[in-house]
Amino acid sequence: MKILIVEDEAPAARRLRRLVAAELAVDIDDIAVAESLDIAQRLIRETKIDLMLLDLDLSGHDGFEILRAAATDQPATVIVSANIDRALDAFDHDVVDFVPKPVSAERLSRALARVREARSGEMRLIVRAQGRTDIIPISLIVRFSGAGDYIEISTASGQCFLHDDTLEVLEKRLPASFLRIHRSYIVNMAHAHQLRVIDRDRRVLVMNNGEEIPVSRRRMRATRIALETLAAPR
Repeated sequence: MKILIVEDEAPAARRLRRLVAAELAVDIDDIAVAESLDIAQRLIRETKIDLMLLDLDLSGHDGFEILRAAATDQPATVIVSANIDRALDAFDHDVVDFVPKPVSAERLSRALARVREARSGEMRLIVRAQGRTDIIPISLIVRFSGAGDYIEISTASGQCFLHDDTLEVLEKRLPASFLRIHRSYIVNMAHAHQLRVIDRDRRVLVMNNGEEIPVSRRRMRATRIALETLAAPR
């Protein structure tokens, strides 16, 4: 793995280099450091960088310029910055994580774990609500449901998150395993267990965690087909 740290403060760059080398079990000499925007852009052009740890304030220059210039060749990027008010902007640039300064070894370790997930091809959802940002692997999500001005997200581990998007927008972005089964619910069929008809007017999809999610009458057939397809031998 080729790693680049973009940091114009030498003490901060040295410490970050040591922490990254220890966490990823790589030789510290294999981690390049660029102290300016120009050097970083040149290294990215000349070398295939797999992981970049990027400060945003580079001697008065904006670190986001590197990401804008990299376009489709952008390496997996972790922002490391004291400018926490720019965290939401960072995720608009498709970064893996935002680590606030001063950097703790524990927080950096979580960010690098997310980098490993991203490199494995695991799709993640960036969830933003009430000034907080979380990153959730898509495979762990059981269902989305409407919750007033927000969407509630339930995961297989029992966690719940709020997200300031709409079900209509999410429905277009989610992978094929997710199905709209009700005007207020989208579920991950990979976590579905059983379709149950309670009475003439009530049908529920039972999930592996025991949760029962209502299924609308007009979405009943699509839900049954999806469940049967999931259960069919391959």
